[in-house]
Amino acid sequence: MVLLAGGCASFVVPDTQPLPKAFLAPPGAMSISKGGYRVAALPPHPEAPDLLVLVAMSGGGKRSSSFGYGALQGMRDVMLPTAQGPVSLLSQLSGISGVSGGSFPAAYYGLYRDAAFGKFEQDFLYQDTNAYIYGIYLLPWNWTWLVDPVVGTNDFMDQVYEKTMFHGATFADLQARGRPIIAIGATDVSYGTPFLMTQENFDLICADLGQFPIARAVAASNGFPGLFSPVTLTSHTPDCEGRKPGWLRYVTKAQLNNPRSRVRQQATDAGHYLDPDQTAYLHLVDGGVSDNLALRAAGGMMVAGAQDIGDTPFSNLRRILVISVDGEGAQDTSVARRKSVGGLFSLFGLVTGNQIDRSNFDTLALLSDQLLTLQTAIIKARCAHGPSLNGVACDDVQAQLLHLSLAGRPPGPETSKLLAIPTGLTIDRGDVDLLIQAGRDAVTGSEDLRAFLAAYYPPVPAPKVTAPKPGTVAAK
Repeated sequence: MVLLAGGCASFVVPDTQPLPKAFLAPPGAMSISKGGYRVAALPPHPEAPDLLVLVAMSGGGKRSSSFGYGALQGMRDVMLPTAQGPVSLLSQLSGISGVSGGSFPAAYYGLYRDAAFGKFEQDFLYQDTNAYIYGIYLLPWNWTWLVDPVVGTNDFMDQVYEKTMFHGATFADLQARGRPIIAIGATDVSYGTPFLMTQENFDLICADLGQFPIARAVAASNGFPGLFSPVTLTSHTPDCEGRKPGWLRYVTKAQLNNPRSRVRQQATDAGHYLDPDQTAYLHLVDGGVSDNLALRAAGGMMVAGAQDIGDTPFSNLRRILVISVDGEGAQDTSVARRKSVGGLFSLFGLVTGNQIDRSNFDTLALLSDQLLTLQTAIIKARCAHGPSLNGVACDDVQAQLLHLSLAGRPPGPETSKLLAIPTGLTIDRGDVDLLIQAGRDAVTGSEDLRAFLAAYYPPVPAPKVTAPKPGTVAAK
């Protein structure tokens, strides 16, 4: 009777909505839809229009959430020299990507901006989120997921995030806030690939990201397999009548025939969604499964965009900074000195931790190559107009990756304590405060960051003063 009562309870599972016909771009355009929630559709910051700063927040439960939130506080404290005077680095961000634990501070800051500071701790970081998870499994009135195949355990977490943090907000609300764009990352279990929730990717399934709830995106990004069910999205690809993103036109036969080509892989991934016979539904789980640093999907978009920069806004860029905020802890290698590995959960933690560590190394190396590709493409586009652009040498373009890692702190008792904090969704309040301060210090104490920002604008030469001609009004 209890199971039947749970099954009869009203439960609406949100899904994607098709792109309205009015939003579709003409066939052959560079994008499938017009406008929408994408970087190119959001005006650049007027103080530094030739600067692109992207932040990626890693997975790792509330440990990463707290560390990432502290990093945002640090960016608020760091000042950037501009022609209009110093402004905070935080105010100049163009995009924030986040997976798993990192999606919480990314989405929360994106929605509330400066009002998030002092509020995020109360709404999420200090809360016992694990209690909600226990309730899904132990409270009979939450057992709808046992009897209704359409409802999953993560649909309940979606409701929790709605109630405690996002209150019905959608990506249209984020779009109204302007830059930085907030890109929440999940993993498509059908293909094992990252899926970043921006309008470019929703174009591939002909869906309107603006109507999609932020809470549901965060739930998908945090859907740890086994503990939570996938979040399922419906593809509406047939409604786009065969439209494809314009960058695919610039993929060469040589790239398509090269099995090691990253552009070929990007085109293959897009093709999965553009073909309705291949993909009718997306089943999304924790973003950390495919990309725990929240960098791979963004890097792929850079490579795709570099295919045809031309006279796009990207050709006006002079400085690109990608900040990887990595709250993942260090791998426990003490098992190598013991005969017994431990129980099933210990083994599972070791296997997944090793996999994440190895994947993170490869991701950072990959993104460094992708940034070099983008830098080269921008220089080519700028120099096509002449040796200088806006009074600056056309080849004066710098792209840099900055990795701020919790595990990369100097060794010591405090670092050991921080790395020992678990990655769950409930941690002690004192540990939260330590992690916030660590994230803040990682930004404000970064010498590489200070050097990059100091070199953003070259010294401005003093204006020449010419003596007035004798007999003129100025001379008198």
